[in-house]
Amino acid sequence: MLSRPAFRSVAAAAASRISRGGVSASVGGARRHLSLHEYQSLSVFQDFGVAVPKIMVAKSADEAAEKAKFFDGDEVVVKTQVLAGGRGLGYFKENNFKGGVHIVKKEEAGDMAGNMLGKTLITKQTGAAGKPCNAVMLAEKFQIKSEKYFAILMDRGSGGPIMIGSKTGGTSIEDIAEKDPSAIVKVPVDIMDGLSSSMALEMATQMGFEGDQAKAAATSIEGLYKVFVDCDCTMVEINPFAELHDGRVIVCDAKVGFDDNAEFRQMPIHEQRDTTQEDANEVEAKKYDLNYIK
Repeated sequence: MLSRPAFRSVAAAAASRISRGGVSASVGGARRHLSLHEYQSLSVFQDFGVAVPKIMVAKSADEAAEKAKFFDGDEVVVKTQVLAGGRGLGYFKENNFKGGVHIVKKEEAGDMAGNMLGKTLITKQTGAAGKPCNAVMLAEKFQIKSEKYFAILMDRGSGGPIMIGSKTGGTSIEDIAEKDPSAIVKVPVDIMDGLSSSMALEMATQMGFEGDQAKAAATSIEGLYKVFVDCDCTMVEINPFAELHDGRVIVCDAKVGFDDNAEFRQMPIHEQRDTTQEDANEVEAKKYDLNYIK
């Protein structure tokens, strides 16, 4: 068993190979990390006690119409599930339907899903080829009171995880940092000691949560840290991490990367990989543990 100083040295060496977007390739190693769809990531979060909105997934228009009935209120959010940003501003190649995220009357959910499913969504991130939409996520409609930003990454400097937060969310962290660098909160976490409840509460407070909402945010922050460590994540990014008008604090949207080198430990997660969202040549190369280089 490694001693505490030795473990930190190993952790620091590993952390030095980790970049902001994922795991950097070691010599002779593969440079890949698994990304899950939004509904899959939110399901993982929920298993670790993180507060998320009520969601359901549908893979046909009829299924979307039926599941929309189970949501409270008159309206439901329908979100296309593709592994690309900018979904709300994208369009579908086959029918030129605009937008991959819509709020509709519950009785219109089936028709809305029909405009998306089986089509190819094109966004600024997908390029002209686009990404196929094979599923939509139905989510409860809610009113956001304030938006925050939260992420956990590996930090080369401290040789372990670092929490990054901001009182401002809903936009990219780069834009926030450029506008006001002092708005960014960075808190390293000792990889041996882990994240304490008091540290999580302090982080929530620095992000602008107060009172009961700070306690609720801290609970989710602890859960997100457990996801990061226990699921071998390369990145967990929450934007926005929101306080709602009804008093809840929930994770509204997330980007999560999982280390492919830990696939043998995380089979239930890696079995959710959607290869339709990946380059066919890269998928074929991965079968033989190779990298496809264009």
